[in-house]
This record gives sequence, C-alpha cells and structure tokens, in this order.
Amino acid sequence: MITPSIKTNLILKEMGITRYELRSKQQSDLSKTIFSYQKGNILTLLEHSYDDLSEDEVKLLNAIVDAVNSVNEDTIQNKFNLEDAKKIILAMEDIKGIISFIPDIGTLDLSMPYVQSSSLKKMISDTESKKILWKKLKEIILK
Repeated sequence: MITPSIKTNLILKEMGITRYELRSKQQSDLSKTIFSYQKGNILTLLEHSYDDLSEDEVKLLNAIVDAVNSVNEDTIQNKFNLEDAKKIILAMEDIKGIISFIPDIGTLDLSMPYVQSSSLKKMISDTESKKILWKKLKEIILK
C-alpha cells in the first residue's frame, strides 16, 4: 500500500523536484570568523568586517557604542576564529563590556559583562529590538 507521503514523493520525483536534500557541509562553528570592533572600552562582535557594513549599520553601531562608551574615541578592528575568541578577548585590556551582533554564537563564558543582540540589519527595521538591546545594556553594562 502506498502512503500519501510516498505518493507525494513519487509525484514530485517525476516532476524533478526533490523533497529532501542533503545538508551541505556546514563550516565548523569553531572555525567561524568573527570580526571585532572596539571603540573605547566597548567591544562589539560582528559577522562582517566593520568596513563591509552598510552606511545605516555603521551609524547604528556607532550610536549604540557611543551611548555606552564613556572613555575615549580610539577604535580597534580585529578578526579571529570563534575557537580563539575567548583567549583573545580575555587578553584585551580595559574592556567594560561586550555586545555581540552575531546570532547563534552563544555565550563565550567570559568574566566580563556580555550582551547578546539582534543583528544590526534587523535592528534598523525593527524598533522593538532596539528597545530590548537598550534594556539589556542598562541592566548588564551600564549598571
């Protein structure tokens, strides 16, 4: 007896449509490249280089960091693998807090204030995510 699921698969196969596909080999999470942007004593973790961000994303990122940063305007950009992230971040000096704009990175289990945020692209169009981030920043970094 042919079940509806098998029948559907047979019909789709005849049409040249595959219902299921093998997953492509995903890049290992530990070898994922992380870009950092540090302004003053606030470190941000980004999916893309600061130089590759759109103009709106740069404005938003600078506004967020400037609202939290109270020290200086010096900026540092860096690139590293997730595997090395904890070691590199702990070696940095005078970090008041970290804001991650990388989804699904999880916490890095650091001894400093850490805020997980939505992506910059999402926050440009979603004001609610900006409110959520600001609330987290006040509770965790600005306390």
